[in-house]
Amino acid sequence: MTVTTNLVVDLVRAANHLSKLPMADRRRLLERSIAASSALRDLLVKNGKIFPIDASTEQVIDDIARNVELMSDETVAKALLTLADQIRTLGILNREPC
Repeated sequence: MTVTTNLVVDLVRAANHLSKLPMADRRRLLERSIAASSALRDLLVKNGKIFPIDASTEQVIDDIARNVELMSDETVAKALLTLADQIRTLGILNREPC
């Protein structure tokens, strides 16, 4: 499995078992995923590829990460699953030929 695939698996697993995940780990996973998503999006731009993902999603999730203690488990789980989908999509787009 690739690093991207492993991250997507970690995100889905965390979303499904969120009650067992400490707040610090939730924050770190969200921050790591935001960085990965941003890097994949930047790679698409660098290679001149068009992509259908809005960067504002990462801004909202970044706010969730900074205030994770105040967020419901449902909100954090949705953020994790949104990032998993976004990273998966960006990974696929980065493998497609121009």
